[in-house]
Amino acid sequence: MTMQQQPEVVEEEGDAPPPEYVVDIEQADFHGRALGMLIAGRRCYESRQADPEIPTSSRGLKKVIKRIADHCNETSDYLLPDTPLKEAVFRVMLAGGNKPITPGQVSQFLAERWAMTPYPRDISAPVIQKLMDSSESYCIVRLPGPEPEVEESEADEEPPIDIPAETASETAEEESE
Repeated sequence: MTMQQQPEVVEEEGDAPPPEYVVDIEQADFHGRALGMLIAGRRCYESRQADPEIPTSSRGLKKVIKRIADHCNETSDYLLPDTPLKEAVFRVMLAGGNKPITPGQVSQFLAERWAMTPYPRDISAPVIQKLMDSSESYCIVRLPGPEPEVEESEADEEPPIDIPAETASETAEEESE
């Protein structure tokens, strides 16, 4: 059996870009999570043997994430097809160096990595987004989106109807002084 799911783009209202997520290292302390153990446990066997220490500082965690992205991600056992989906999402985020990533990008990564798996499952972007939105235990957070641009309407530029144009112009000149 092969993977039948194709990555989909998450549709948001209007033309808004899809949400982006990261693993928030600072959030771990707030939730009482041992993020150092969580991340260090995702290193490959070779990396765990070379450096058995569990980092506790933010800088140490960033070094481990870099090692995972540069080396462990490439090992055959880093992201096995039977990996639970929420765990797989976390590993994909670490493999990307914990840079902001969209559910569609995670979906595409998994579809490529698991193309010939005997474990078919729904890895579409909407499913991945739901998982990412409910992954507090992995300290996955949605980044705030860009502020919507406010377009000035022509009505705002014209003086109000009940004020004569001369008075409106004089008022605008007084305010600019």
